[in-house]
Amino acid sequence: MNSVKFTKNNGVGVLTLNSPKKRNALKSEAMVLIRDLLYSEAKSDIYALIISGEGEVFCSGADFSELISIIGQNRKNQELQSNDMSNLCDSIQNFPHPTVCALNGSAYGGGVEIACACDFRISVPDIEIMVPPAKIGIHYHPAGIKRFLNIFGQAVTKKLLITATKISEEELKGVGFFDQIINDGENVIEQAHSFIKRVKELSSEAVTGMKLSINDIIMDSVNDDILDERIEKALKSQYLEQRLKLIKEKNS
Repeated sequence: MNSVKFTKNNGVGVLTLNSPKKRNALKSEAMVLIRDLLYSEAKSDIYALIISGEGEVFCSGADFSELISIIGQNRKNQELQSNDMSNLCDSIQNFPHPTVCALNGSAYGGGVEIACACDFRISVPDIEIMVPPAKIGIHYHPAGIKRFLNIFGQAVTKKLLITATKISEEELKGVGFFDQIINDGENVIEQAHSFIKRVKELSSEAVTGMKLSINDIIMDSVNDDILDERIEKALKSQYLEQRLKLIKEKNS
């Protein structure tokens, strides 16, 4: 069974973590595979990406069996494994098209960071999250901490990382983690499709540019020249030209 599945439907890519018996834990190989897929699909004709999982858990982060095989034995390998999750979440956050995390269940460890790296989060009811590195003795990587701070704020991020406490749906609602919680019996991927389809009618240049600029501001990585290029690209787009033409015709 492939640990990752990818399909396309009506201009939307759906990436599904497919190791439900392992709670969709990701080995380094799978993380690299997803990054390669994101790189390829960034240049394809999709306008949005949905990330979800099979089974009752969205993702439990890095594969624990792989993790314990390197801890304490080779610091370089340990750092590389940590970087795999960090790089994966960077790739998701920097993907040029809008991303929706369709949470089919609870998320743990790096799975929480994957959800935070997405632009939007649609969820089934009654989920929880937990980030357990402190129980193992691992310092979470800084880029992930920054993503958590952006979504959860300082108090909940400290609770997640320093106390390794499970956070319930009610508390997650309070910090704005969810864009939508679906009703019992609804399909989370179908609802994610419905949520993101409005983007299809908008300017791809403006949407992509603003998405990337927002994330650059969040991560303190703004490049003024790149920002100017994004603004200029939207101003020179056929979409803007056509919209201005319609406005002129309407007002003439």
